[in-house]
Amino acid sequence: MKSNLKRIQNDIAFCIDELNLDDEMIGELLRICEDVGVSCEYFMNEFVCTDDNSDPVHDPEYLSIREVNRIYYTD
Repeated sequence: MKSNLKRIQNDIAFCIDELNLDDEMIGELLRICEDVGVSCEYFMNEFVCTDDNSDPVHDPEYLSIREVNRIYYTD
């Protein structure tokens, strides 16, 4: 029980300090994370995409179809 309380405290602190969420948004995120069974920090880092282009989600060079075709059809 104490570890669950500590996890919730850590989640709320993350929501306030890192995400600047209001009370309603914190409650919504806590409910979602409880349903999924992960911490708020893990959920935000792994499953939420933002418009921040400094850390792109997709590398355009990763599995380029042109490169795959070039390798497949030239060997």
